[in-house]
Parts: sequence; C-alpha cells; structure tokens
Amino acid sequence: MATRKRIVKKVPDFRVTRVEKDPEEDDLKKVKARIIKELEETQKSKNEWLDNEMEKNLKKP
Repeated sequence: MATRKRIVKKVPDFRVTRVEKDPEEDDLKKVKARIIKELEETQKSKNEWLDNEMEKNLKKP
C-alpha cells in the first residue's frame, strides 16, 4: 500500500499578520471616554439645576 502525501495547509496572509495594539492609543481612548463621561455628568447637573430654578420661579406668585 502506498503512503499518502501529507497536505500542508497554508494560513491566509490576513491571519498571519497581527496588528500590534498601541498602548498609547488605548490610553487615549480611555482618556477620551472618561472626558466624555464627565462632560455628560456636568451637563446633566446643569440641566437639573436649570429645571429646579425654573420650577421655583413658576411657583412664585
């Protein structure tokens, strides 16, 4: 009986090259997310304060 040739499969090029993540880029993304979160919180507090002031002014005769 003849032995069979082993077929070696080649990995496609797009799977071979992995892009290294830049730690500086990750840090920038974290900082950006934190700043956006802080801005949203301050905007919410401003809106709440304005709503409270408007209610006070409307209640006064």
